[in-house]
Amino acid sequence: MSEAAPTFKSFVGVDLHKSTVTLVSVDPVGTEIQSLSCHTKCVGRIEEWIRAQPQPCHLAVEAVGFAEWFIDRFRGCVARMDIADATELARLRGKRRKNDHNDARDAAVRLAHGNCPLGWIADENVSQLRKLGRHWHCLSRTLARAKHSMRSMLLAANIAGPQLDSVSAQKWLLGQGHLLKEVQRKAFSNFLDIVSLLDRQREALRRDIIAANRQPRFAALVDLLKSVPGIDEIWACIIAAEIGDFSRFPNADAIEFWAGLTPDNQESAGRTQSGHITKAGNATLRWALGKAALTLCRSDAHQEAIRQRLIRHTGKPKANVAMARRLLGILVAMVRDGTVYKLGTPTHHERHANRARLAKRHRQQERLRKEAA
Repeated sequence: MSEAAPTFKSFVGVDLHKSTVTLVSVDPVGTEIQSLSCHTKCVGRIEEWIRAQPQPCHLAVEAVGFAEWFIDRFRGCVARMDIADATELARLRGKRRKNDHNDARDAAVRLAHGNCPLGWIADENVSQLRKLGRHWHCLSRTLARAKHSMRSMLLAANIAGPQLDSVSAQKWLLGQGHLLKEVQRKAFSNFLDIVSLLDRQREALRRDIIAANRQPRFAALVDLLKSVPGIDEIWACIIAAEIGDFSRFPNADAIEFWAGLTPDNQESAGRTQSGHITKAGNATLRWALGKAALTLCRSDAHQEAIRQRLIRHTGKPKANVAMARRLLGILVAMVRDGTVYKLGTPTHHERHANRARLAKRHRQQERLRKEAA
C-alpha cells in the first residue's frame, strides 16, 4: 500500500467517454461501495454522487484527450484527484472481459492498493501556457498547408513565383498574376487571403506567448531554454509547458520515452530490430523539438557535424529525429545543472565538412537563381 492510501476512506475510478461516464468507488480494502453510469451532461448528478462517497476521497480518471472538463469541474469535490495512465492500465489488466464498469473498478482497486499507474495533471497556469503553444502548432500547420497548395499551383504552371509570405505574394499576384489561368488565379488569391489572415493571428498569438513567458513562474526556465541557439519564445513556451516540471523525471531516458522520441525496438531470438519512434507523448512537443534541433544545427557546427554523420548512416528523417532526442537530453542536463548552453568546438574534420556543405549549398542556390532568371 502507498503511504498516502490509509488517509483516504474511499477510492474512485472513472472510465470517461465522450458521452458517457462510469464511476466506481471502493473502500481501502478494495470492496466495491457504489457505482454510477450516466451521460456526461449530468454534471449535477455526478457531483452529488462523488460528494456522497466517504471522505476524504481519492479519485483517478483515465487519461483521455477530453478529460480536462472533468478535472476542472470535480477537482474541488475530492481530497485528491489524479490521472491514470490508460495504456499502462490496459497492459496490467491483460486479457479479460472489458466493459466500462470493470475498467473503472480496476482503476479504483489499484488506486486503493497503491499500484495504479498515475500521470501528471498540469495546474491552471501551465495548462493555459500549453494551450497557447498548441494553438500556435495548429495555426502553423494550417499555414503550411495553404502555402503548399500555392506552391503546387506555381509548379503546375512552371512558374518560379515569389516568397510565399503575404506581402511578397500579394505584389506578385498584382504584377504577374496574369501568368496563371483564371481558375488558378482565383484559387491562389483565396489561399493568399488565408495566409494573410493566419499571419495576423500568429502575430497576435506571438505577443500573448511572450507575455505569458514573462510570468515569474516561467521566466527563469524560459530564459534558460532560450540560451540554446534555435529556441525562441515560441519553442521555449511549448517545451516549458508540455514538459512542465522537469524534476518529475528521474533521468533523460525517462523524459525521452515520455515524449515518444525513443524507437520501438523488437527483440526476438537474440536479434534486435529498431522500429519507428513510439510517438507516445504530445505531437506538439516533438514538432517543437524537431524544429529547434534543425535551427540549432545551423548555428552550432558541432551539432551539424553529428547530424551529417547520422544522415550518412541512417538517412535524413531518422537523423533529424535523433537530433531532436539529443536536444531534449541537452535541455534536461541544462535544467538539472542550471547552466546555459555553450557552443561546441568542432574538430578539424567537422570544420572541413561544414565548409564543403556550405559551398555546395551556395552553388545550388546560384544555379537555382540562374534558372529562375
